[in-house]
Amino acid sequence: MYKSLAFFAALLCVSNPSKAFNLHEYLTLVANNHPEILAIDATTGQYGAEIQYADGAYDAKLDHNSFSRVTGYYDGLQASQKFSKPLEAYNAEIFSEYRISHGDFPVYEQEYATLSGGEASVGVKLSLLQGRDTDKKRTAMASARLKYKMWNEEAKLAQSEFYYAAILAYLDWIESISYFNKIQQLVEVGINRQEGMKRRVAEGDIAEIELLEFETRLLERQSTFLSAERNVQANIQKLRYYMHSNASFDDIQNAPSHNTTGSTTGSTTGSTTGMVWPNAFKSVIHGGVSTNHPALAAKAYEMQELKQKMRLAKVALLPKLDVEAKLARDIGSGPTSLQDTEAKIGLYFSVPFERSQAKAKKSRTQFEINALEQKTNALQGSIEAKLKERLINLTYAKRLHDMQKKQVVLSRKLFEQEQRQFEFGSSDFFMLNTREVDAFQAELKAMTARINVFREELAIMKLNAQLNHQFIQNTLLSKFTFSEK
Repeated sequence: MYKSLAFFAALLCVSNPSKAFNLHEYLTLVANNHPEILAIDATTGQYGAEIQYADGAYDAKLDHNSFSRVTGYYDGLQASQKFSKPLEAYNAEIFSEYRISHGDFPVYEQEYATLSGGEASVGVKLSLLQGRDTDKKRTAMASARLKYKMWNEEAKLAQSEFYYAAILAYLDWIESISYFNKIQQLVEVGINRQEGMKRRVAEGDIAEIELLEFETRLLERQSTFLSAERNVQANIQKLRYYMHSNASFDDIQNAPSHNTTGSTTGSTTGSTTGMVWPNAFKSVIHGGVSTNHPALAAKAYEMQELKQKMRLAKVALLPKLDVEAKLARDIGSGPTSLQDTEAKIGLYFSVPFERSQAKAKKSRTQFEINALEQKTNALQGSIEAKLKERLINLTYAKRLHDMQKKQVVLSRKLFEQEQRQFEFGSSDFFMLNTREVDAFQAELKAMTARINVFREELAIMKLNAQLNHQFIQNTLLSKFTFSEK
C-alpha cells in the first residue's frame, strides 16, 4: 500500500504548484473543436441553408418550349423562350419572351403564328388584393430568417449547458484531488507514526492493543485513500472527455493552490482556495437576469414568426385579384394582321364565399400566439425565481464556508494541544486519533463548502445562459484577468 501511495503521489506531483492545471488551460482545450460545439455549428449551417432555400423561390428562370408537326396536312413548327423573374413587391413577376414559327397552322392554333422574324414581348404580373402584402413565399423567407435567429439563441443555451457541465467537471476534479491530498497527508503521518508506536511497544512503553487499534485506524485511512485515488482517476476521465484529448496525467495533474483560508493545517497543496473566477465570469454572476436572455430572445423570435403566419392568414381571407400587362411586337414579313404592336391587359378574380379554411388558420394562429405569450411570461417568471433561489443559496454557501474556516482553525488547535499531551504521556492514542480525525473532517467540510460556493456561482452563470462559446472565447482572449473576492 505504501508503494502505491508513493507512486500515485509522484504521478500527481502535488508538491509542485508551478505545474498546476488551471481553469484557463482547461477551457482552452475544451473550446478547441469539441464535437458537441462542432455539432452546434453544423446545425447553424443547416438553418443558414434553409434561408438560401427560401430565397430560391425568387430565382430567375428560363423556359423553352417548341413543337413540330412531322406528318399530316399542316407543317407548322414553333419555338419559344421565356425569361421570368419573381419579385417580392405585390407578388409581382416580370417576364420577356421571344417566339418564332414557320409553316401553316390550323385555325385553332393561329395564336402560334408570327412574322418571319418572330415575336418579342415583355410583361408584368401583379397581385392587387390577396398576395399583395405577403404570400407563402415571403412568409417562408421571413420564417427561415427568424428560425435562424431563434436557433442562434437556442445554440447559446446548448453551449451554456455544455460549458456548465465542463466547468462542473473541473470543480469535481478539484474537489477530488484536494480530498486526495488531505487523506494522503493523514496516511503519510500514520505510516510515520506506526514505526514509532512499534518501538514503544517493543520497549514496553504502551500496550500492544494500542498498536493494533492504531493499525486498524491506519487501514481505514488507507482504504479511504484508495477510494480517493479512484475518484481522482474517474474525474480525470471526465476532464479528458471535455478536453476531447487523451491527455496524460502529467497534463492534468495539479489543482491550482495557494492558502487564503488562514488555516494552520500545514501543507495547502491542492487546496481549492487557489481557484478564482475571471472578471468576465464575475460580472455575469452579479449582473442579475439578462434582458437579452437567450431563452426569452428565442421566444421573441418565435412570436415574430407567429405574427408572420397571422399576417398570411389574414391575407388569405381577401379575394384574389391579379392583373397581367403584356406588350408584344412581331418582326419581319408576313400577314398584315400580325404587323402592329399588340398590348394586352388581363384580370383574374376569385372570391371564396365561406372561407372556412382561412378562418380556421387565423383562429389557430391566434391561439398559438396567446399560448406563446403565456409560456413566455411563465418562462421569465421561472428564470427570475430560480435566480433569486440561487442567489439565496449562494449567500448561505458563503456564510457556511466562513463558519467552516473558523471550525478548521479551532479543530486544528485542539489537535495540536492533544498531540502535545500525547507526547508527554498525559493522553492516549484514542483521543489523539479522534482529534486528528475531527481536524481532518473540518478541513474536508471547509473544502466542500468552498467548492459549493463555486458550484452555486456556476449555476447562476448557467441560469443566465451566458456561458456560450463566444463568451468563453472572449474570456480566453482577455487572458483571464482576475480579481480577488
